[in-house]
Amino acid sequence: MHTDLPEAAADRSARLAHGIHAVRSGRDLILLDLAGDDYLCLPECGPLEVSGAVVRGPLDTLLRLAAEELLAPDHAPASNRPAPPALPRTSLSLPDQVRLTPRDLATFAGIWLDAAGRRPTLATLAARMRSRRGRRDDPAAIAARVERFNRLLPLAPRTGACLLQAELLLRFLNAADLDADWVFGVRTWPFLAHCWLQIGDVCVSQAADTLTIYRPIMVI
Repeated sequence: MHTDLPEAAADRSARLAHGIHAVRSGRDLILLDLAGDDYLCLPECGPLEVSGAVVRGPLDTLLRLAAEELLAPDHAPASNRPAPPALPRTSLSLPDQVRLTPRDLATFAGIWLDAAGRRPTLATLAARMRSRRGRRDDPAAIAARVERFNRLLPLAPRTGACLLQAELLLRFLNAADLDADWVFGVRTWPFLAHCWLQIGDVCVSQAADTLTIYRPIMVI
């Protein structure tokens, strides 16, 4: 005989608060708070599903998120936040030779001077970069541009960690009317955060097999 589950046992859906991004990692939920410029881990979060700004799971789990002020109120406008892409499966095939021009050097220097002199939050970077435009359907042009960047990067006095390098590369691509997704990923035990550029299932900024330990949590 079929018996309906009681309403309290059914999964419910809710939306993450503005600026909150989340991803499951095993039984844990990792959250990125753009306003706080910080990450948070909720261990043993239960059978919770995350898709973009929507979370779905048991009521008690959602109440736990609500108690931490991680969910949007019912009257808040819906978010059109894109879900982060899956991990890239392949790497960009770079040309053996490229010819650097004075314009390449001047463009890179200007981008580096602007980016390296600031200490932006992730929220500031996200707001600044979301309005960009550029082509993604010219693999040869993108590969040549990335190789030029790789030749120029060692000339910079300071290249910083992945955040600065990804911003530099993305802006260098944009300067040539090219574009890619800026993806942020996390892992736990130990906790690590990282970011990279990708187009579809192709990693633009590094070897794809170096990213297998991460779970994408946000895309810009």
